[in-house]
Amino acid sequence: MKKKLLALAVAAALPMVSQAATADVTIYGKVHTSIDFVDPDSGDSIYDVTSRASRLGFKGSEDLGDGLKLIWKMETTYNTAEGGFGSGRNTYIGLAGGWGTFLYGRHDTPMKMSTGKLDIFVDEMGDYNATAGLVDIRANDAIAYVSPNFSGLTLVGAVVPDADYDGDGDFGGAYSVAAMYSNGGLFLAAAYETLDDLVGGADANHWRIGAGFDMGAFHIGAVYADQGDLTGSDNYVINGSWKFGNNKLKAEWAQVDPDHGSKTDAWAIGLDHNFSKRTKMYVQYADSEHGLQSTNPSGDQSGVSFGMVHKF
Repeated sequence: MKKKLLALAVAAALPMVSQAATADVTIYGKVHTSIDFVDPDSGDSIYDVTSRASRLGFKGSEDLGDGLKLIWKMETTYNTAEGGFGSGRNTYIGLAGGWGTFLYGRHDTPMKMSTGKLDIFVDEMGDYNATAGLVDIRANDAIAYVSPNFSGLTLVGAVVPDADYDGDGDFGGAYSVAAMYSNGGLFLAAAYETLDDLVGGADANHWRIGAGFDMGAFHIGAVYADQGDLTGSDNYVINGSWKFGNNKLKAEWAQVDPDHGSKTDAWAIGLDHNFSKRTKMYVQYADSEHGLQSTNPSGDQSGVSFGMVHKF
């Protein structure tokens, strides 16, 4: 009797397995949670358990023939410290072929994409959005194009229709363009963006350049951003890392130079240990004269962060 029930269960599951395989759907995500201690120059010290861009996503594609395929992704954050789903991440539908990739929905702007690989503390306490004050945007209603790789060069462009939400429906209300070049261990990037009320209720243009070089176990990178009317500052970051065994030692220096006011410096140092390709543990120390939170900085702060990351 038990064998018959098992056979019936397997038979019932087969159509669902076949359908999922045909649809080519991948379930993926990342669990990234840290224990943080932040010590401000003024006020009380803070202890916290922080979910750092933990996420759950679904993505897939369908072969449409003649080298064309449909692509899609749905991704959202999940708070692994307190529970509950949060804001949406990159979510889109599009087409891809030998001519490049076209997609539309919610997506990182080309400006954000351009130097993402140079943020060696990404989503951690030392993330350059906090230490260097760089502004990265994930735009709603984005329409984007990514070119094929031309001997190491990739071009990316995106527009956000009616980004100022004034009802006029301007197609190019905000736009962002970037060029990225990778050859051997060398990486170069340049990007320009005009926001038209997309962030903070103000029209703003800003641009950014970045460079990185990998040589064996060593990496060095640098980013400069002129954030114009967006933040009224020039922003700098220089970082490097060294891999040894399953470990990586990394360090970063950053500076925010405002049009009005004094310069503020920040730095971070960290050690990663990789248990596997999907799981790592890290500890790091960061110190910033303008705060360690990218969304709400508040003066001189230093902090220690212990985190674990698992990708699935």
